Amino acid sequence: MQFRRKHVDQFNASQAARAPLARGFTLIELLVTVAIVAIILGVVVISVEFRNVGKSMSNEARRTGLLMQLASDQAVYSRQQFGIRFHPDSYSFYVLLKNEEDEEEWQIFEDEQLRFRAPEVALEMIVDISGLPIVLENLIDELSDATDENPLQPHIIFLSNGEIIPDFRILISDTGQEFQYEVSSGDLFPVTVQQLSGS
Repeated sequence: MQFRRKHVDQFNASQAARAPLARGFTLIELLVTVAIVAIILGVVVISVEFRNVGKSMSNEARRTGLLMQLASDQAVYSRQQFGIRFHPDSYSFYVLLKNEEDEEEWQIFEDEQLRFRAPEVALEMIVDISGLPIVLENLIDELSDATDENPLQPHIIFLSNGEIIPDFRILISDTGQEFQYEVSSGDLFPVTVQQLSGS
């Protein structure tokens, strides 16, 4: 019995000597793993920052509403008539001025504040004037088709007495229609902005 126990103990000792030692991660393996994780996180963060469609649409809708309110205020302060004309993916501001023949005409208003700035993501606009949808065209095409008898005019006018005419409803959305905002005539405020879809 003692002989057998002695051989078993020797066998266990030899097996333990042959078993490989448990090894941990080397420094190079850890560095490679950290580098891979950092690259993946960087790609995710960049894609989230540049493709935050909801935030871009929200910012654009609010900015459009604020610019329209600013145009209305400027019309009151300067005692001039201002306007805005929409295109499928942009808009232009106008001011009513006298031309060389001393006749009033609408001219594109070039200003650092009252102007469209392209957002980070492509957008689409749908405009209803007095409850009726209107066909929007690109500014370049409209300028080429405009004549003295049929000049470009704004869709919405900001009068010097503070009124905004006519009633309007502007839908601003991304090209996938995932996020949609409405800029419209308001009862309590001249211009209201609300979210219709998206989270």
